[in-house]
Amino acid sequence: MERTRISTGVHGLDEKMQGGFYDGSANLITGKTGTGKTSFCASFLRHGALINEPGVYVTTEQRVDDIKGDINATFGWDMEGLEKKGLIKFLAIQPVFPNRAVTLDDINKIIKTYIYDILEKIKASITEVNAKRIAVDSISIIEMFIRDEYLSRVAMMQLVENLKKMKVTSLLSGTIPETSEALSGGGIVEFIVDTVIKLDFVPVAEEFKRTLTIRKMRRTDHSTMIHPFEIAKFGLKIIEIEG
Repeated sequence: MERTRISTGVHGLDEKMQGGFYDGSANLITGKTGTGKTSFCASFLRHGALINEPGVYVTTEQRVDDIKGDINATFGWDMEGLEKKGLIKFLAIQPVFPNRAVTLDDINKIIKTYIYDILEKIKASITEVNAKRIAVDSISIIEMFIRDEYLSRVAMMQLVENLKKMKVTSLLSGTIPETSEALSGGGIVEFIVDTVIKLDFVPVAEEFKRTLTIRKMRRTDHSTMIHPFEIAKFGLKIIEIEG
């Protein structure tokens, strides 16, 4: 039986992937700094709110007020209004780095506590608004915090599996370092998720244009083309190339 599809909230993208993300799937939006990942997350959650699919916005790097301010400056969207209506819940979770020398056992305990704290706060927020969607912006700080590759993989798998158990469609954003060819900072999460969408800056003449590529999408006959897109006042939009 065909599973339900969930709109990405990006104009022109759903038809490139047979109707959008699978309901309950985990999806990675990745790219270098400034390629539009936060705008993508905001578009995904706002679209859900407008069709009565509440969402949770988890920020691991910025203050909630800064995220709201950036979204308002870019699109003019009233995210606080949607929050007051119970359609979007904002949640800030930053790792607490120890301010003294610690043993390996201490580090492992801190990491386990941090992951447990993330999952418990996410579960509570999802329950509070009966969320159908969630955006975690970004997972890169989690990967940086957990230096050990094995522990990082376990943490990412726990996060993805728990989001799936909660039956929400999730969007995880990841930042690619400027000198890296991987699809995420840690090079791990892209193997765990159902979908990987990569955002880029591409030089065209004397300008840089934004592009989007669906690098991976399970059980989907998706586009493999590089699609130019723009961040307009009404949201993100794929630019169709006449050919």
